[in-house]
Amino acid sequence: MVHPFMTYEINEAVDSMVSTLLQIGERVVEVSRDQTMTRIWDREGSPLTALRHQYLGKKIADIRNDSTIAFCKTGVDEVFATGKNIYKEYVSYKNDVNAVVTYSLRILACHPDKENYVFLVIENISRGNEELLIEDKWKMALDASAQGVWDADLENKTIFFSKKWEELFGYETKEISSFAEWSSKVNPDDRVVAEERMKDYIEGRAPIYSVELRYRCKDGSYKWILSRGVIVERKKDGSPLRFIGTHADISVHKHAEEELRQAKETFANSFNYSGIGKALIAPGGKWLEVNNIVCELTGYTKEELKELHYRDITFPDDVDLDTGLIQKLFAKEIPSYSIEKRYLSKDRKIITANITVTLVWDNEANTPRYFVCDIVDRTRKKEITEELKRKNTELETASVNLLNKINQLEELNHIIAHNLRGPAGNIKLLSEDMGIFSDKEALTMIHDSSLSLLANLDMMVEIARIKLDKGVQYDTCNVKELVNGITQQLQGIIYQNNIKIVADFEVPEVSYPRMYLDSILYNLISNAIKYRTKDGQPVIEIATRMNNGRVQLMAKDNGMGIDLERYGDKIFKLNQIFHEGYDSKGVGLFITKAQIESLGGTIEVQSKPNQGCNFVVTL
Repeated sequence: MVHPFMTYEINEAVDSMVSTLLQIGERVVEVSRDQTMTRIWDREGSPLTALRHQYLGKKIADIRNDSTIAFCKTGVDEVFATGKNIYKEYVSYKNDVNAVVTYSLRILACHPDKENYVFLVIENISRGNEELLIEDKWKMALDASAQGVWDADLENKTIFFSKKWEELFGYETKEISSFAEWSSKVNPDDRVVAEERMKDYIEGRAPIYSVELRYRCKDGSYKWILSRGVIVERKKDGSPLRFIGTHADISVHKHAEEELRQAKETFANSFNYSGIGKALIAPGGKWLEVNNIVCELTGYTKEELKELHYRDITFPDDVDLDTGLIQKLFAKEIPSYSIEKRYLSKDRKIITANITVTLVWDNEANTPRYFVCDIVDRTRKKEITEELKRKNTELETASVNLLNKINQLEELNHIIAHNLRGPAGNIKLLSEDMGIFSDKEALTMIHDSSLSLLANLDMMVEIARIKLDKGVQYDTCNVKELVNGITQQLQGIIYQNNIKIVADFEVPEVSYPRMYLDSILYNLISNAIKYRTKDGQPVIEIATRMNNGRVQLMAKDNGMGIDLERYGDKIFKLNQIFHEGYDSKGVGLFITKAQIESLGGTIEVQSKPNQGCNFVVTL
């Protein structure tokens, strides 16, 4: 029976105390300060149970008007005022059995909420001597109970035990009859705690005496017991006189508790000292617990994460990535799932992780308790994989281009040999003194051959340029897709530094070798990121437009810029570096210019220090 206005702790203490009081009383009544009987407990099998409804919820004065009720009314007020217990015996005539029954009535100030309640304890003592009745009660009522009962005379330092108590520990009647004998059997490690708990109760600092301790049985083994008790009689000066209670064997419970503790410790160790991130997440999405790996990975402290929802640190595009899988866990359609997901660290770095999620259920209530998440960092592996893919693509492109160049050079070699053989032969012939031509004629012919040779060389250079480019495959390129692919590769540094990418593609598609255009865009965008502004938000603008019938590609930023007055003639040269302290080899712009010009395009730049760069590529 739970009182709705009492705390859980007080209700628990009341239940414990009533369990003890029912060992000395047939009925226990809880009475409030206004003398309302708020709760009633009867010993199992008591004939008083049938009449409980006549008293429950009523005031004492509303029952009947006789001397016993008058005693209860004044007695309750007196106990509230003095804090001292009161004892009375009264006689009641029972018509159904035509007999006189004698009852004892105790009004006790031992309620856990003693400012607002007292206990009335009623017991049938018709057989005469109360002590004899109590002993009889041990035999009849308590021997059937799983708890051993003790009854202590604090004045004489003697203690009485029920037969069940003797059975629990193996002792025979009268083997233990004093406090000293009882105390000697308490495990030494628990004795101080037990004595402190008893002292706290007797001196009013605790509402009930309750302690868990180990008690030595007669065979030398120890049992864990729950010892609880209550003072039921005091002297006139208020000092305790009679102290009764119970000993319950809780060994099985303690062993289970120890196994649970070890299981929790094992789980805690595997959770906290795991080599991967581990987290517990509430069904509603709040972080409940995380280990140090998760903190290192995200940059948040445990306390900070516990204030957040898991969506708060999930990469925006991945927030709903596993929503369907979570619903399947709730529906018990799957036991767990694994997925790759991205998160944002406290300093805005993108974290790529493989997560495995299981849902733990409360089996009794059949409700979800929490998610267990294993989080494996794949960020560096992802970056290396993307970099390897890009390098492999570049290597494959270079290999194909080199093979094409070799084939083209072989073909060009035949053209050169054919076209230069004639003029070279004429010059050789005319340079030999064979007496066929006069000197003037010979010089004129040599001059003409030289002009022809130069014309052929100019033509060969032009042919070489055309020939070396003829093997490059032109593609229909979607500029937006190429830019998105590059920003995807660079998304980590873009999000970390809050870089804004602005795109405006007036010409959405261009005909150009995809590998060249991808390389040109990558070099221009990565340079803009590398030499970004340190003041304010970095902004990179990528655009296409038509200009005089040709497609132009623009890459503009608000970064560090270049001093063209100082470096203007070197900006597209090999191995030129314009900003110290950056991982740069001065190759990117050289390659970009070579690629653009190899296909007949141009690249120009407008820039000033600290005002960014604007590259304009005409394809």
